[in-house]
Amino acid sequence: MTDTKGNGDRTLSTPTRKPLSLKRSVDTGTVRQSFSHGRSKAVVVEKKRKRVLTPQESEAEAKAAAEAPAPRVAKPATPPPAPAPEPR
Repeated sequence: MTDTKGNGDRTLSTPTRKPLSLKRSVDTGTVRQSFSHGRSKAVVVEKKRKRVLTPQESEAEAKAAAEAPAPRVAKPATPPPAPAPEPR
């Protein structure tokens, strides 16, 4: 018996792919923060982007709001009118 690889024996390998990543939803920048006692330091500032709704999402939210029962306002109970005094 000999250990030789034939043309039919191939090792399995996975194709190389780019790593998965998410888009950053914030814009970053740096500013100088100054303190009252004269010290200053560079600080990283992140600004979140405003969320843009698509028409499908806004319709779904409007539909959900329409289906929700409207809050009921309780009316204050009015006391029954006092009985009229009987004439003597």
